[in-house]
Order: sequence, then structure tokens, then C-alpha cells
Amino acid sequence: QLQRHIKQQQQQHQQQQQQQQQRSPQVPAPQATHNGNSPKSPIKSMINDAATLNNIHLTRISSPEHLSSLPPEFLTNDAERPLLHVDEAGHEYHYYLNPMQKSVFFILLVEMLERFSFYGINYTTTAYLTGEYNDDWNADMPSILASSYVSISTAVAYTTPFIGAMLADNILGEYLTMISATLMCYIPGLTLIALTTIPDFLGSEFNLTAIRWGLLVLWPVGTGAVKACVNVFGAKQFHPILQSSLIESYYVNFYMCINIGALTGGIVVPVLAQWSVTVAYFVPVCMLGIGVLLFVSGTSRYVRPKPKHDARYFVREIAAY
Repeated sequence: QLQRHIKQQQQQHQQQQQQQQQRSPQVPAPQATHNGNSPKSPIKSMINDAATLNNIHLTRISSPEHLSSLPPEFLTNDAERPLLHVDEAGHEYHYYLNPMQKSVFFILLVEMLERFSFYGINYTTTAYLTGEYNDDWNADMPSILASSYVSISTAVAYTTPFIGAMLADNILGEYLTMISATLMCYIPGLTLIALTTIPDFLGSEFNLTAIRWGLLVLWPVGTGAVKACVNVFGAKQFHPILQSSLIESYYVNFYMCINIGALTGGIVVPVLAQWSVTVAYFVPVCMLGIGVLLFVSGTSRYVRPKPKHDARYFVREIAAY
């Protein structure tokens, strides 16, 4: 229907241009330039520019002026969310004209704070486990074993996103998967790691069981599940047809936030750890907590597509692995 509407608009535009040409006075044919190429006539340039503008416009709907060119099947009665999309299952979703400012902003913030937390811990774990930050209270691990812990944690973080993806696609959707993984795994894992820095808090001796659960299970599983959903959830805030060209700029901002979070986390936490590793390790916990609060505060603004499958499909996918 959209293609048919576009074709009708293009035909009307061509007819208007032809009528304008007929009313315009005759002008002599343009002379060839020094390189042998004939310059384009002003009218032809106008047509080409209009066609180019039309093509860009149809995938960059971002202002009220653009709505007049759309068929009613793509419009809602909601002035705040005027763009409509109906998926294969018949579910209707309403979209903002400017999702970057309305909803995506919250997603970019939580990603930046999450990367701050991840790299702040990741860059300092080896030094923490070997006792570099506190000679009197540490895991007393050799550097090889400490590096192995970090490698295993990173491997788990980068191999578990498929679990988050399957949960999002089949049961919970991206929004609830991110919230569940953060509250049930990510924040508890970071908190457990931070608590091991407090002398005698989890026992009279350094609690290796707590560090294993926090560093090798909860924290990496949580970040893996979030990693699978956050970038996709942000992209789904844009209309899949009428705003498809805007998604490219979203990913530019998304990876910029990743780099900012990684850079600041990789600087702030190690510097603080030289003074107090306990304070340094509770900073990522607080930053991620703030990120979750900001993310939840934008709940009413998000487009939340429903899962495509059900729990039985999810079980079959897990069994297949």
C-alpha cells in the first residue's frame, strides 16, 4: 500500500513538472562544457533533487510535515505517537516522530552506565585477586590463576547472550529480559564481588565461594543477557519502514556510548582502587543501579514488541543446543 501510494505521488509530481515545463518559455539548448559533458538543465535538476528528497523522506519520517505524504494505514490518532506499524501477528505499535529524544535516550544512558560497570570491574579484577590493592585482605591468588578467573568470566559473558536472546524472542521480550537479568544476576553479582572487599564481612577468611559466584556466574550471565537485548531494543524504537534510515545514526550513538562508558570505567575504578578497593567496587554497583532507575523511568515511552514464540519453542531451542 505504501509503494502504491508512493507511485501515485511520483506520478502526480511528474505531471506537475510537465505542466510547469509547458508553461515555461523555451530556452536554447545548453552548450557543451570544456570536458564534453552537457550541463543539466535547471528543471531536470529540480526533478532529480525532488526524487532524491522523496526517497530519503520516506525512510526518515521525523517531523509533522512528513505526515501529509503518508497513507492513513501508517497513521494513528495519537498526536504524540503518530506512526503506526502492524506486525505479522496483527499487533499494533505506535512510534514517535523523534524516538532518539523521546525513548532511545534512556537506552543509551543505561548502556553507557552498564559498560562503565563492566569494564571498571574487568580491568581491575586481576590486581584485586592477587592482592595488589590490599596486602592484608585478598584472595592471595597467583597471577596466572587470577588471569584465568578473568578469562573465564569474559568467556561466559560473551557466550551467554544467546540465552538472553532466546528469552527475549520466546518468553519475556527485550524489556523484561533486560530488567530481569540486571536485577537477578548483574547487580547481585557486582554486589557480591564488592562485599568480598570488606574484611571479615563474609567470614573471617577471604570468601572464595562468593567471588566465584559473583565473578564467574552472576555477573557475566547478567551482562551477557543484557548485551543480547539492549542494542536491538533501541533499534526497535524506530518504525521499521518509515524510520529505517534513522537507525544508522542510532547505532553511531550507541557505540559512542559504549566507548565513553568503557573509557571512564577503565579510568575511574582503577584510580579509586588505589585508594580504596571497597569504594571503587561499589561505584559500579551504584552506577548500574542508577542506570536501571533511568531505564525504568522511561517505561511508558518504549515500544515493546511482543515475543514471537512461546515457552515450548524456547525449551526446544535450549534442547537443540
